[in-house]
Amino acid sequence: MEYKKVCVEILARFLSDGGLRPVELLWTDGERYPIERTKFIEHAPANVESILPVRYTVVVGGKERYLYFEPEKMRWFVEVRL
Repeated sequence: MEYKKVCVEILARFLSDGGLRPVELLWTDGERYPIERTKFIEHAPANVESILPVRYTVVVGGKERYLYFEPEKMRWFVEVRL
């Protein structure tokens, strides 16, 4: 299965303990999706080319989704199936 990387805008909260939590995803067409919950945060490889991403397992619209953050490039992305 092939995927493409789609870079997205994220509104995030920086916590007092140093944590980073995404709050809202802004899709490429301008649509906004609230992130209801962050379930897991882990270093995990993506199915697309990326530089040491941190994978956030989040709940959006009642469904689990993966959201990736590349600290080296300071950008967020999702994988979209082709």
